[in-house]
Amino acid sequence: MRLLPRDSAIFDDVTALSEHVVAGAEVLARMLGASAADRSDLVERLAGLERAADDAARLVVRRVTSSFVTPYDRRDLVALAHGLDDCVDGLAVAAAVVAATGVGELPSAVVEQVALVQRQAELTSVAMGRLRTVRDLVDYWVEVRRLEHEVGRTHLAVLAQLHRAGPRGAADVLEALAVKEVADRLVAVARAFEELSRVVETIAVQEA
Repeated sequence: MRLLPRDSAIFDDVTALSEHVVAGAEVLARMLGASAADRSDLVERLAGLERAADDAARLVVRRVTSSFVTPYDRRDLVALAHGLDDCVDGLAVAAAVVAATGVGELPSAVVEQVALVQRQAELTSVAMGRLRTVRDLVDYWVEVRRLEHEVGRTHLAVLAQLHRAGPRGAADVLEALAVKEVADRLVAVARAFEELSRVVETIAVQEA
């Protein structure tokens, strides 16, 4: 018989934190077709989301460490908070790279990477809302990992496209390096979502 509370405020805090993840992915997606000035504003907005996510993650950790009884293992809940925060941090870094390098129109493969990461964020937010019962979560981590593999596949497509471009001038080389850096950062974000999904899986398996 389960004696642990299922209506803990921790769940509300985690869900609120996951909303910053979705918002951050949306801002990053908006940067792709934005002007330099708009990109600067969007980076500032994502930086604000990053700070809000930091505060939200600290709230979760503080609630976990100060609670006599927690719904799940304390270490898993702390890892969950840090994992969500890491996802927002990764999105913010990717956005900052786009703005800092002044990269122009990004290749279609990079645009696809962003769409895949955005889908990971959406699935993650939905999953956080299901943590109370840890039901119907298998599809979440399976799909998040599939999307992570797709981001890796598109990363290879970016590299292939850059290498096929042939001899270029200094400006083109710098642009290529900027594109690669953005693509690399998106791979890191996708992996952060994948690592977070493993925390959720651990919780689900323990509570099954």
